[in-house]
Amino acid sequence: MDSDGDSDDGDTVNQIPRQAVECGVVECPLCGRQFADVDEVLVTFGTGEATPSTADAVECHVCGGVTFIGSG
Repeated sequence: MDSDGDSDDGDTVNQIPRQAVECGVVECPLCGRQFADVDEVLVTFGTGEATPSTADAVECHVCGGVTFIGSG
């Protein structure tokens, strides 16, 4: 993986930074759709309620894609 988050073979990493989720400014990297309400698209794998601080991913209701939330 190089410094801008792309893998060495040119594919983009399917991940968004947690800081963007916590700020409420999230765009699906797969289709480009911006989420109006981030809380509606949060996904958590396990127990507990998904919040911007605890969610593992976001699910786009337009393209159906799931994007993981990273620390960067």
